[in-house]
Amino acid sequence: MASTGFGQHLKKKFYGTYTGVIPAYKLDIGSDVVDVASASITIVLSPEGVVQQLGNSTKNGTWKIVSTEKAYFVLSLRLEGQLAEEQIVLDKKLKTMVRQGIFPQPDTELAKDH
Repeated sequence: MASTGFGQHLKKKFYGTYTGVIPAYKLDIGSDVVDVASASITIVLSPEGVVQQLGNSTKNGTWKIVSTEKAYFVLSLRLEGQLAEEQIVLDKKLKTMVRQGIFPQPDTELAKDH
């Protein structure tokens, strides 16, 4: 796994495996609208980096803290093979995260595995 590369750290309680399901959505490809099925997603957050498993695809990458608020962190994920960075909002109290979908994917809530 890659290092975060930014020397940033979260408290140990925020590291771990988060799982959820990206809801089904419609994709407009010009002359057609295609139904995209729901897909399971797992994000493993560690001091060394991040691993995202989306369906059968697994990508490693790095994360950085973009913003720290009283109730949450905003993290940016840079995953191998992706040009766009992904944003996640990590709720400090509930220990859940919301992955902000890259258009047209909807946002997805993930819960921390215990």
